Amino acid sequence: MKFVYPVILSKGDKYILASIPDCQIDTQGESNYHAIEMARDAISLWSLSELDAGRDLPKPSSLSDIETEEGDILTLLHYI
Repeated sequence: MKFVYPVILSKGDKYILASIPDCQIDTQGESNYHAIEMARDAISLWSLSELDAGRDLPKPSSLSDIETEEGDILTLLHYI
């Protein structure tokens, strides 16, 4: 399975927050790069848990369906 999930990066007080709305996951990193790496790890662990429980992974949302706030970065994260 190959998925490309939208990820929202937001600047927090100390860290960059990464939100993956389709998976209902939030994580953080010290930089944009680190936040994306943390998001990739979180999606991997979450998806394995979902599949082990016999649940299907959600279909990725379209970028136009994702709401962001001013200053947020909306990007895509490829997951296999």
